[in-house]
Amino acid sequence: MNIAERVQASIRAVNAADRDAVEAGPFTLYRNRVSDHPYLNYAVPNDGAVEWDGIDALRAAFAAHGLAPRLEFVAECAPGLEEALAAAGFELQGRYPVMTLPASALREVPAPEGVVIARVPGGVDVRPLLQTAAEAFGSDAPTDAEVAAYHGRGVLARAGGEPAGSAFRSAVAEGVSELGGIGVRERFRLRGIAAALTAAAAADALAAGAELCFLTPGDDGAERVYARAGFARAGTTVVHMVG
Repeated sequence: MNIAERVQASIRAVNAADRDAVEAGPFTLYRNRVSDHPYLNYAVPNDGAVEWDGIDALRAAFAAHGLAPRLEFVAECAPGLEEALAAAGFELQGRYPVMTLPASALREVPAPEGVVIARVPGGVDVRPLLQTAAEAFGSDAPTDAEVAAYHGRGVLARAGGEPAGSAFRSAVAEGVSELGGIGVRERFRLRGIAAALTAAAAADALAAGAELCFLTPGDDGAERVYARAGFARAGTTVVHMVG
């Protein structure tokens, strides 16, 4: 498989393991079991699908679960899908470059002075990690259900003992792990913490057996941060669309 196919296959596999799958024509809606947040509930085109005549069925599946229709897919693996969704009234939410990191490309990024970065396993108090992530991204505080569902794949940066930033990785699927949720609380930004978190999360994924890590930067600034850890553009794109 090429990079695009590996990324799309890993997205399907991780979602299938962690979420409830709802089949809808040539799509599968992956429904989060503890949250209705749009970014945690989305559909992915099925492997091998090339016809997109099931969009109405997809909308109905989202509606049946009280969710807003949303898709994430690798553009190169779903030719014509973006155009078909647009014709059906979906809007482009974002088109993001994929950055990848094979094990050989990982660069060490030391934590800034006074900052300690550590993995947060399951079975411990994970609220500081999840609350830090929520504050960094302007989200609501984590619920008890979200705390209970924590998967043990996050890393937390502390500056002077105070939670400062967070990062997460997916389970390894198809030899691939996705990094996400890399964020730093506002008063701790511009110190190099995000790059150090990126490197730490990637190192954790590689230690867990990943052959390749990937992420999708939201802007040029994030791309420069991730590049410090060794990530580079892979020439493929992830598309987010909402309906």
